[in-house]
Amino acid sequence: MHTTSSEIFLRFQDQGLISSHNGASTLITGIAPVEDCGRSDLVFIDHPKYLSLIPQNQPAAVVTTEEIANGIKPGATAILISPNVRLATALIKQAYVDRDFHHTEWPQIHPSAVVHSSVNIPEDAVIGPGVVVGANVVLGNRVALMANAVIESGAVIGDDTMLHPGCVVSHGCEIGAQVMLKAGCVIGSEGFGFAQDAQRRNYRIPHTGKVIIEDRVVIGANTTIDRGTYGATIIRSGVIIDALCHIGHNVEIGEDCIICAHTGISGSSRFGKRVIATGQTGVLDHVTVANDCVLLHRAGINNSIKEPGQYAGGPAQPLKQYLKNMAAMTRLSEMWSRLKQLEKKVAALNSGEG
Repeated sequence: MHTTSSEIFLRFQDQGLISSHNGASTLITGIAPVEDCGRSDLVFIDHPKYLSLIPQNQPAAVVTTEEIANGIKPGATAILISPNVRLATALIKQAYVDRDFHHTEWPQIHPSAVVHSSVNIPEDAVIGPGVVVGANVVLGNRVALMANAVIESGAVIGDDTMLHPGCVVSHGCEIGAQVMLKAGCVIGSEGFGFAQDAQRRNYRIPHTGKVIIEDRVVIGANTTIDRGTYGATIIRSGVIIDALCHIGHNVEIGEDCIICAHTGISGSSRFGKRVIATGQTGVLDHVTVANDCVLLHRAGINNSIKEPGQYAGGPAQPLKQYLKNMAAMTRLSEMWSRLKQLEKKVAALNSGEG
């Protein structure tokens, strides 16, 4: 990284990400946390508690809110004002210090890769060691397929999509543009569908559907998404899925949802837009979750949620009700003892009346 604070301001001013630049333009050679920065680093501050570290460490520039900036004394540090410091962190780091997946230690197409002759490889694609690309796969421009990724026949991979090592995209699945599949993802494996005979022996039901992942989706390491039984499992645009999640067959996840680690969503369930499922959320099959719901504290969703809001626990309940119930849980032993005492008193009173 080698830029200046004024260059960052000019680059992001039109997007509304940086609204003003205060102080002289400074040279920036890196991005660091304010607690451990050098004098040529850019830092981000979204809380006043870090203000004392600015004169102490003297970074080259700080991105912060206008309110916090009022507490910074003028000095050698340039001040970039942003209405959304966290968003500024994301976009500035992407622009200047993100990993370049097209700059690798390997040839552009590694000689150990196996690509079917029916596949057209874009000139700007990167195909790493041990990659396997099946028949009639469509690869978009600037795709990056890292070591040992497997794309089975008939799959579609959109422009600027990156597959990390060991990813599998099964036959016929569709991956949109600017998608990131992190290491070990399995997209389009056969879903969990079986029939039993009179002796309870199991017979698998072939899944003839697919998975559709729309644009700008990020899927964490070792997450699995099952293909539809007949139709499609659909992950809408802008969705973020953490590591070690499982999405069952025929599920639909709405735009801009966030699914945190260890969440499991059973078949044919539907999430609306902007749903947040925190860690270890569990969702039964054939339920619907409304737009703008937040699922907390290992939420267990066994019935549909029809209204936006915060829900927690299992079975999931509105957050306020859940917190009251949790507070009562800590006093169950005391309440039980008092109940037994009351029962004895009632029994004694009844005995005296007799």
